Amino acid sequence: MSIQFSGVGSGLPVQDWIDAIIQVESTRLNTLKSQKTGIQNSRTALNTVESKFSSLRSSIEDLTDAHLSSSFDLFDRKKITGSDSDIATATVSNRAAVQKIELEVESLATSTTAQSTSAIGQVIDGTETFTDLANGDAEEGTFSIYVDGVKNEFTIEESDTVDDIVDDINNAGITGLSAQVSSGKFEITYDDTEINSLTLGSSADSSNFLNVMNLSTADAVSSGGNNMTFSSTVDVNKVDTNGTIVGNTANLSGSFTESSYTFKIGDSEFSIGSNTTFQDVINNINSDDDADVIASYDARENKLSLTAKDPGKTAISLEDTSGDFLQQMGLITAGGDSLSSQTLGENAVVYINGSASPLEANSNTLTNEITGLTGVTINLKDVTETGETLTFNVEQDTDKLTDAVDDFISKFNGVISEIDSKTSTGKDLSSEYSLVSLRNDLRLTATNRIEGLTKYDSLAMIGITTGSVGTGVEESTTSLKLDKDKFIEALRDRPDEVKALLIGDTEAGTTGVMQLLETKVENTLDPANGYFAAREDSMDSQISDIDKSITRETDRIDQREKYLTRQFNQMDQYISQMQQQSNALAML
Repeated sequence: MSIQFSGVGSGLPVQDWIDAIIQVESTRLNTLKSQKTGIQNSRTALNTVESKFSSLRSSIEDLTDAHLSSSFDLFDRKKITGSDSDIATATVSNRAAVQKIELEVESLATSTTAQSTSAIGQVIDGTETFTDLANGDAEEGTFSIYVDGVKNEFTIEESDTVDDIVDDINNAGITGLSAQVSSGKFEITYDDTEINSLTLGSSADSSNFLNVMNLSTADAVSSGGNNMTFSSTVDVNKVDTNGTIVGNTANLSGSFTESSYTFKIGDSEFSIGSNTTFQDVINNINSDDDADVIASYDARENKLSLTAKDPGKTAISLEDTSGDFLQQMGLITAGGDSLSSQTLGENAVVYINGSASPLEANSNTLTNEITGLTGVTINLKDVTETGETLTFNVEQDTDKLTDAVDDFISKFNGVISEIDSKTSTGKDLSSEYSLVSLRNDLRLTATNRIEGLTKYDSLAMIGITTGSVGTGVEESTTSLKLDKDKFIEALRDRPDEVKALLIGDTEAGTTGVMQLLETKVENTLDPANGYFAAREDSMDSQISDIDKSITRETDRIDQREKYLTRQFNQMDQYISQMQQQSNALAML
């Protein structure tokens, strides 16, 4: 069709003649292309209907999957409500029975704690630099002492030792006032015959000296004779948690001369090497789930504490496996006693359903193994007032089920509507009579009664109808509707029969509506032998055959056009020669 000829010699409309002939001879080609477009449109429409069937299958499976596992069973799903979530909350599984539970909480379970039996860190003697204390958080700056209401301000430099601060106070020239470090405590003493009142601290102080020295909450007490003394409420330690254990740059009170240590807490073993810091030990314990404790260093008490993650009267397992780290931490005695450092937790004490004897649990989570309430888990948060009880109600949870039925109805209506739309007169699938038959089969399956049931033997009987409430489901109708009130009423009246109607009863040999529909939909969607697979293969085959015919017809027309062009070219040459001869004769 790329060759063009316009009758150069003769002046005749030769190309128009060729185009007209080709157009006539292209009728079959145009018909083939039109057929291909029609089949392609039908295949696209069929894919749309197939996607609707896939969605319907998923919605049906949401209901029939109850046969796979109780966890998928929407018919047996339960919910639980309680009167006071501040006291306790509860969850239920499908295995729970419908019931009322009364709960009285006498006490909660507490966790076991292990704490060093003595201070584990070195305490101040005056020679240490002040800003190195409090794990490096001690701040240089000012602090104040008011003598008979007159403010005396002292400045701490970054390099000052605690003894330097003592000297600054003692050399301030305040009659009757002195300071000293004694047995790990900082003491400020005044003679009450010389000084009527002494007050520590000012809002303008820029150093945290009084807090670090544990003086901010201290009271003056008599220390003999006329002397009154402010003394650190607890010993001031100089532990550096970022210092190493081995070599004891952490300033612990023990002697860590071994090159390494190992110890066990719970099921986990921990190692201390030459570069392991005290903080590393704490972090390693806290990040290990099998240790099952939370470790902390109480700087005020100067002790290492371990708190069990789970409450209850259960001891924390402690063992030195190499070296004596836990022993030096005061958590184990030299003889191996690991309980003397522990305060065992308390069990929870509850009364369930008015029982005369209490139920004890080593947890605040009461599972069915503890309470005997199948499928019920209660989480305790607080105790009840004396004589008061908390009530839980276990009921059938119909929300998920009605949502699933609603979704099925929506997807079912979508399939019917899509088929009706695509197979109506003049539409892409108007000749797909098998699809119309499948549509009618689905409708018939949804309207049939189920044998073996008595009161609720059809969808209409449980509120799945068409039109207004109470009307039946007829084969000619195109959409389903759910009367939720009637559906829930049927569930409460005869839940087993409603379940059998929808998804069947294996023991009774009943096949439910959803099972019947699922089988039909599965067969229709079967990738090997299903309706859609067969029709799509057939359409693809038709398109392939038409493509071959189009190729052959296109080649034929191309050859025909070339042939016509050559013929008309020769004719034009003959006519041109004849015209030239005629003109020559006329001139004689």
